[in-house]
Amino acid sequence: MTEYVLYLHLALGLFLFIALGANKVKQWRGGVMTAALLLVLSGGYNFMTRMKGAPSGWHAGIGIKILLALHVITMAFLIARGGASPEKEARWRKSALGSAVIVILIGLYFSNFAR
Repeated sequence: MTEYVLYLHLALGLFLFIALGANKVKQWRGGVMTAALLLVLSGGYNFMTRMKGAPSGWHAGIGIKILLALHVITMAFLIARGGASPEKEARWRKSALGSAVIVILIGLYFSNFAR
């Protein structure tokens, strides 16, 4: 079951990244909010089940990853809510995409290279 939750987490993260990159957050509002909620739940589950023999620096890296992931989710919620100027939404989207790339890189590093 742990592998399925991991793949669900990766698929949800990819969906959120695509929604932000394609500027479809407002159109896919329900899916984006559901994906964000499930990302938090599956991320918490993966964190609790996969934390065995953490490598050096793991806790700091994962802490940074969690904070940046919360930034991405917050920006997705703010964009989905609407009501902001197009310039502000573009700035939010760029910052969320930048944070998402860093989250992906941190996850790749700790899942593939830090073992």
